[in-house]
Amino acid sequence: MLPDEVYKRRPNHNNTPESITLIIANFIVFAVATQLFVSAAKIGTFFWVVVGALAVYNFFNIRKYREDYNKGQVISYILSLIIMVIFFFVMRGRS
Repeated sequence: MLPDEVYKRRPNHNNTPESITLIIANFIVFAVATQLFVSAAKIGTFFWVVVGALAVYNFFNIRKYREDYNKGQVISYILSLIIMVIFFFVMRGRS
């Protein structure tokens, strides 16, 4: 028989940590929103709606899986946010 803790584990696709999945989703949504709604002259209103929705999603996702985030994962999440800000200015300057 298998131990009871095997059945209590949260299913996770290919054992990818929730923080990595969140970071990848953030980059994909942010890159698409930047390409679609930001130009060199103007930042579209819908871009801010997408960024706000992404922030709300991040808040509730981190709150839901709080026990999965250790110190290293929190640092990587914060670094990914900083990289996204840099990515925003690079993509905006390219247009």
